[in-house]
Amino acid sequence: MLVSLMFFYAGDLTRQGSNAEFQLVDERIVGRKPKSLSDAEAAALPLTAIAAWELLFEHLGLQQQAPESNDKSNEILLVVDAAGGAGSILVQLAKTLTGATIIAAASRESSQAWVNKLGADHVVDHTKDLAPQIEALGIGQVTHVASLNSTEAYFETYTQILAPFGKIG
Repeated sequence: MLVSLMFFYAGDLTRQGSNAEFQLVDERIVGRKPKSLSDAEAAALPLTAIAAWELLFEHLGLQQQAPESNDKSNEILLVVDAAGGAGSILVQLAKTLTGATIIAAASRESSQAWVNKLGADHVVDHTKDLAPQIEALGIGQVTHVASLNSTEAYFETYTQILAPFGKIG
C-alpha cells in the first residue's frame, strides 16, 4: 500500500459520486498527481484531458504520432476557445502528438500569449471574422475544427473555412 502519495483518476459515469475518505479504484485509470499541480488543478485535469483526447483522436480522427517525431502532416486544426480548460489541454496534445498545424482562436491579449506558449502555430481573434484571418495565414483550408464554445455562432464560418471532407467536433 502506498501512503502519502497523491493520485487522481477519471472516475466512472455509471456510478454515483466519490465523496469518501478512501476509495478502491482500478489501477488502469489512476495517475500520480504531479507535484507541480495543486489539488484543485489535479482535480480538473482528468475531465479536461479526457475530453480533449477524445475530441482530438476519437471524434476528429487526427493522425497520432510519437511525441519525439517532428513530422508535419497536411492536417490543419482550428481550436475555438483554445485558452479554456479543454482547449488548452487540446492544443498541448495536438502539438505533442500530431503533426498538424494548430490555429488557436482566442481574443484577449493574455489568452493569445497563453495559447502561443502552449504550442499554437497561429493565433486568430474569435471576436472578429475568422475566415479572412485564416485565409491571411496562407496555409490552406482547415481540415479539422475543435469547436469548444459557441458552435452555432461559428457554424456558417466553419462551412466557409473547412476543406472538403473536413471534420467539426
